[in-house]
Amino acid sequence: MPRRAGIATLLILIVSLPILFSCGRQLSVNREPYLSANFMLYDSEGPNMGGAYALELGINTLPIYFDDWAAIETTEGTFNWAPAIPDDTSRYKHCLARLGILHVLAWNSPDNIPIFADRNDLDGTFKIKYERFIRNAVGELKARRIPVDAYIVEQEANFAGHELASGNRTNQWIIDWIKWEAALIKGLDPGARIILPFVPTEFHPNETLDNTGDLGKILVSDFMARLISSEVQFNAMSFSIASGAYDKVDDWTVLNATLEAWCARFDKEVYVWALGYPADNADHLFFNYPRAGGYSEEWQKEQYVNSLKLLLDNPKVIGVSIDLFDYQESGLAAPFHFGLVSGTSTGATHTKRPAFDAVKEYWQKNYR
Repeated sequence: MPRRAGIATLLILIVSLPILFSCGRQLSVNREPYLSANFMLYDSEGPNMGGAYALELGINTLPIYFDDWAAIETTEGTFNWAPAIPDDTSRYKHCLARLGILHVLAWNSPDNIPIFADRNDLDGTFKIKYERFIRNAVGELKARRIPVDAYIVEQEANFAGHELASGNRTNQWIIDWIKWEAALIKGLDPGARIILPFVPTEFHPNETLDNTGDLGKILVSDFMARLISSEVQFNAMSFSIASGAYDKVDDWTVLNATLEAWCARFDKEVYVWALGYPADNADHLFFNYPRAGGYSEEWQKEQYVNSLKLLLDNPKVIGVSIDLFDYQESGLAAPFHFGLVSGTSTGATHTKRPAFDAVKEYWQKNYR
């Protein structure tokens, strides 16, 4: 399974800064089809989580995640926005908001769904109550005058959407749900940009993709084609690059060919989240697709910088996210060493890896 967004990491977001795009303002219908790429650093856990390292890299984008519905709508119709929206949002001139209930972060924790929402009636009372939640969430952002550059909607729906505890859901059902949700958000915020993140199943050669009865995980390319044919309103696709978790993502030829194939087939922008290359791979780091040559810090540095060059050469790529700190998945003995800085964001001792200064220099030289 790929790494989950929302862990205590810092992300780099490359995004365009034209006036009509920034701050979530309504876009001109005559805007250019693709946006020029500029770096915008993105703090995954809100203001100041990265401390001095975040300040040094110039964090300027606020993430607002509405995954934990139960923590926000504490009782039916009563909302506490503190878990999702920090008090101080003024220092961040950009913002990403994440909504969606089908992905693992929102669904698979038993405490994330309110007890008043009936998981077994997704198309009935559950949907009505979740629509109320979305309306209140977008309304709260507007009331606080928090500008949203883009909404990340229904993360990993081509993969994790099939893990819903309430029974089998076809791909068409998932597509219809996303269509409803994206249209709802755009109705509430006419200038909203919608990003749909996918698990890059093209790099999961050992994963079963049997879709008998339209059930099961599906290739990104096939899912994208069906979303478009179903007239889902979205602006960008998104996928992750996690070395070791996916096959062949370290191979520039294969990665670039896959990206170019997607871009040639679909007239959509691309946002890359969870870009991760580890350093100092230890014996206890069990990867599905380990690299034969290991994971030196010099290799990590080269991979991070070269991946940015590759992605930014593609005119459809509007953003890339990257970890600042190491992170730890549930059930693993030790953190993966993906970060530009050793240790977690709450650790007492940190050391910059060579990749930190290399990424910082590349950004400041080319995109600041």
